[in-house]
Amino acid sequence: MMAPESLRSLGVTALLATVLGPNQSLAAAATGPLPSSSCTTQKFTYESADNQLTETSLTSLHNQTPNSDTSFLDFADSPSQLLSRRGRQACKTFPGDPLWPPPAVWSLFNLTLSGALIKTVPLAAPCYTNTGVYSASACKTVRESWSDPHFHVNDPTSAMFPLYQGRTCMPTETDGGDDPSSSGSAAANCTLGGYAAYSVAVTKVSHIQLALNFARNLNLRLVVRNTGHDFADKSVGAGALSVWTHKLKDIEFIERYNSCRGGGGGGTRTGGYSGPAFRLGAGVETEEVYRAAEANNVTVVGGECRTVGIAGGYIAGGGHSPMSSIAGMGADQVLEMDVVLPSGRFVTVNEGSYPDLFWALRGGGGSTYGVVTSVVVRAYPRIPVTTLTFSFTTGPNVTVDTFFAGFKAYMNYFDTFTAAGAYGYFLVVGIGPGQYLFNMMPMWGGNMTQPKFETLVNPFLADLANLGIPITPVFKEYDSFYKTYASTFPPEVVGGFDSHAGSRLFPKENFEPGKVNETLSAARHAIEGGGVLIGYNIRAAPNPTVNQDNSVNPAWRKTTGFFILAAGWPVNATDAQIQQASETLTNDWLARWRAVSPGAGSYLSEGDINEPDFQQSFYGSHYPRLLALKKKYDPSGLFYAPTAVGSEDWYVTGQVPWIPTQNGRLCRRS
Repeated sequence: MMAPESLRSLGVTALLATVLGPNQSLAAAATGPLPSSSCTTQKFTYESADNQLTETSLTSLHNQTPNSDTSFLDFADSPSQLLSRRGRQACKTFPGDPLWPPPAVWSLFNLTLSGALIKTVPLAAPCYTNTGVYSASACKTVRESWSDPHFHVNDPTSAMFPLYQGRTCMPTETDGGDDPSSSGSAAANCTLGGYAAYSVAVTKVSHIQLALNFARNLNLRLVVRNTGHDFADKSVGAGALSVWTHKLKDIEFIERYNSCRGGGGGGTRTGGYSGPAFRLGAGVETEEVYRAAEANNVTVVGGECRTVGIAGGYIAGGGHSPMSSIAGMGADQVLEMDVVLPSGRFVTVNEGSYPDLFWALRGGGGSTYGVVTSVVVRAYPRIPVTTLTFSFTTGPNVTVDTFFAGFKAYMNYFDTFTAAGAYGYFLVVGIGPGQYLFNMMPMWGGNMTQPKFETLVNPFLADLANLGIPITPVFKEYDSFYKTYASTFPPEVVGGFDSHAGSRLFPKENFEPGKVNETLSAARHAIEGGGVLIGYNIRAAPNPTVNQDNSVNPAWRKTTGFFILAAGWPVNATDAQIQQASETLTNDWLARWRAVSPGAGSYLSEGDINEPDFQQSFYGSHYPRLLALKKKYDPSGLFYAPTAVGSEDWYVTGQVPWIPTQNGRLCRRS
C-alpha cells in the first residue's frame, strides 16, 4: 500500500480521467463477460457483464498508474490472497488509526463507484445541534416517523432495533438535542456509535465487488445492510464500510423456470423443478413480491413483516411464513442465487454450480459467505385463505388458571392444525396485575374455504367453551394470499429500545400429552414474570417439489410452536436496569424454555443476542459444516456479524455485559 502522504497528494480526479477517460468510472469500464453457465436464467441489468467488475479494467488501471499502488481494489482468488496483505492483524482498521484510509483514498474509491459512496449522517442527526444538520422541523419529522419501518429501510445505515447500535443518536423529545435527560437521548451529542462510517448505495454488481475488495485489502470492517430487520442489529458496526442493497428492486416473473441438477460447471437443466418462479433483486421487500405474485395470479412464500427483504437476511436465516405449514421455509423455495463472494468474484449458485454454497446460503445466516444480488424462488398456484380472529382475557368468570387452561387447549391442537396446513399468529401478555390477554391475530387456513376451516377449528373452539371462556370468533374468507395478507397483518412498528427478545423452536413433542403441561408451565412462568409472548403455531412442511436439503436449522423440521419472548424496561432505564432485564430473559425465562425442549433450537433472525451456545441453538447439527465452508470461502474473516457462523473468532471492544453493542473496534480472538 502506498504511504498516506502519497495518497494525500494524489490527484485522484486527474488519475481517473487519465486511466478511464473523462466520462467513465472504473465500474463503467468493467466490461467482458464471466464464463457463462448452461443452467442460468437471464440476469438483471445491474448484474449484466457491463455492470460487473473484471480483471481487464483493474489491469488497465494498474498499468496506466505505475507510480501509484491501486492494488487495494484487486480481487483475491486464493486463500493466501484473501488474507490481508499486511498479515493476519489483530483488529480491523478503525477510524483514527494510522492505516485508516485518508480522504484521498475515499475520494478515489467514490470515483470508482460513480459517486455511490455515502458518508454516514445518523437519521436523527437533525435533532442535535452538534451535527451541522440541525433542523427543528426535520427533527419533528424524525420523531413522528421513527416507528415506521419504511423510514429506516430508506436510510443507508439506520437500525430498526437500535439497542445494539448503542442508542448514540436517538430522536429527542425537544428540538435542541443538548439535554442528555431527554427521552431516547443516550448522550448530549449525536455520534455514530455503532453505525457504519460509510455506505455504498449499490445499483450494480461492480459496486459490491469494489466494496468487498476495498474492505478486504485495507482490513476494514464490512457490514451488509438490506432492510435491517434482524433483532441483533447485524447490519451495523462501528468504523465499518456498509454494502447497502436496498436499491436492487427488480422483479421478474418467469412462467416456466427449469431448475439445475447435476453436472460440473453450471450444471444442466435435467429433472428438478419446472414451473413458475420469480427472480427477485436483493432489495425487494415482502409486500412488493406479494403484490407481484397477485398480479401474476400466483402465490409465493414470504415473511409476515411488510418491509422484510426476501433475498437478504430472510432467506439467509431460513425464513418462516404464513405459507410454511403448506410449502416449507422461505429458504426451501430458492432455485438459484447470484452472489458476490469474499474474493470479489461474481458467481451464480445453484444445485449444479457451487452446490456447497447453495446449501449454506439457504439458512446458514447472512453476512457470512457473500452478498446476494438476486434470487430465483418458486411460485405456487393462487390459493384461497380463510382467517379466524378472536381474543379472551381473565375476568370475573375466567380465573388465571382457566385462562392458561385456554392457552393449553390451543397447544393441544398444534400438530393437528399445522398438519392440515394451518398457521396461527397470537399474543399472550399481562394487561394488569393478575390479568392476561390472549389475542389470535389471526389464525390462517391456507388453501381452505371457510366451511373447511371451520370444520378444522370447531373442536378447539368447543374446548374453550367447555372451559367457560367466552369468545366471539370472526371468520373471513379471501380468494388470494395477497388479499388475506393485506387485510390481516398491520404494518409493523419498529425503532423501540425499551425491550429485548429471544425465541425458541418447540418440537411437536412439547405439545403432546406427556409434555404439554411442562411446556405450559415454562411459558406461564415467563408471562407471569412480565414477559410478552408472541407465538406462532407453524411447521416447516415437507415439500418434495423443492430442494429442502439446505442449512436451515434442523430444529425447524420438528417445530410446531415458535415462541418469541420479549423483556421490557422503562424508556429512561439505566444500563443496570437493562442488564438485569436481559439477564432474566436469558438465564431464567428462556433457560426454562431450553430445559423443557432439550436439543431443539432458536430462530437466528429473531433470537437472543445473548443466547448461550448460539452455534447449537441457531444452527444445530449443521454448524460444523457451515464453519468449514466459512473458512473455505472467507478465510480472512471479511464478513462478520454477531451470532453469525465464525463470529466466535471475533469480539467487539468496550462491551457492557448483557448489552453487546457494535460500538467498539472489531478484533480477532487470539
